This record gives sequence, structure tokens and C-alpha cells, in this order.
Amino acid sequence: MTAQLRGLIAASALAWSAAGADSPDRAVDEPASLPEAELREITLSLLQLYPELAASPGVKASALYTGGPGPLDGASVIFYPHADSHGIKEAFQVYCQRAHASQTWMCDEVTIRRYLRLDSQDFEVRLTGPISAEAALALIDASRRDLQASMTDATDLPSTTISIMPQCCGRWDGSYLVTWGTPEGYGKLDMLARLAEGGDPVKPDAWHATIVVYDKRE
Repeated sequence: MTAQLRGLIAASALAWSAAGADSPDRAVDEPASLPEAELREITLSLLQLYPELAASPGVKASALYTGGPGPLDGASVIFYPHADSHGIKEAFQVYCQRAHASQTWMCDEVTIRRYLRLDSQDFEVRLTGPISAEAALALIDASRRDLQASMTDATDLPSTTISIMPQCCGRWDGSYLVTWGTPEGYGKLDMLARLAEGGDPVKPDAWHATIVVYDKRE
């Protein structure tokens, strides 16, 4: 998938993809869902490559992105968990693309989406990317520390970690986006976290995070 299209999907679906279609953190201008026939097509093609997907109850959420820059449409599909590894549920998440005039999706970006439970919150943190559960816990502690240090009004401090995902787009530099929000799953802000050179990822002191300020014109 091109970096341009991948960026479009990621930017417009950050809150939506954090929890899925049944979460309140979907935006008002949420993307449209994929038609059932196209969901079946994508699911069958994935089953040929990933037979373990058969253990999933089905599709949790899908989104269709059209009218973006370039000649391609984009789509994303999140499945219900198909496995549980040491108490962490795992689910497939796939990004697809096709030419505007085509009816066939090419789904060449498949990732595993994990659900991390925390004692401090009911909402399960959505994890994607090559970060371990131990490193995710350290990253959450570090981003909470840096968030508290940067916020002057403690009453407006987001209390729940929503998701952790690799920063996109282009060539990944090892940094992560940490989304903070409400206990119900509404995303309120993102923090960009980077690991210090030579730092131990399971140590909170090795991570440093800053609040992301988005250009409202985008």
C-alpha cells in the first residue's frame, strides 16, 4: 500500500480503529462500512493465507475510504479475536486497496491487533506493531508521566489509554502513537513516544512522549 493512501486511512480512522464499530469513540464523520459481499471476498482471501482466522467469530468492524488523493480507494477490516495468548486476545486487522474502477481488493497489509488488560482501567488497550506487553506497560507509564507534566489543568487529564500503534507513515523510525481518552473509549489526544538510544523498552525512564498537535486545516 502506498504511504499516501496508508496515511489517509490512518489519519481518518485513528479513533475508529482504536475500538471498532461498536465503540463510542467513532467520529461523527465516520467512514462507511464495506458491503457484505466485499467483506466475504476479503475474508475468504485471508482464510487461504491465514487459516487460523477461521477461529474468529467474524468481522467486528470495517471502513471504506474513497475520494482520496491518487487513483486508489482504501479499506480496513477488523476481525473479532481468534486467539488468546497468555491472557492477551489477538485479532486480525487488514488494510486493502483497489483502483477506483476495480471491484477487486488487494489486501497486502495484514497485522495482528492485541487487547491488553490493565488493572487501572476497564477499557482494553489496543496494541499493534512489534511492541511487547511489557514494553507497552512501560510506554503507558512514561506517556502518563509526560502527559501529567505537560497539562496545567489536572481536571481535564485523560484517564484511559486507548491504543498504542507505530507512527506512520513512510519509513518507520521506531516511534509509537499513544492515544489517551475517556473510560468509555473516546479518544481525546495522541502522544508521540520515542525510545532513548540504547534504552531498555521495558523501563519507563527510557521512553519520552510529547503531545501531538494536528493541523486543523488537514
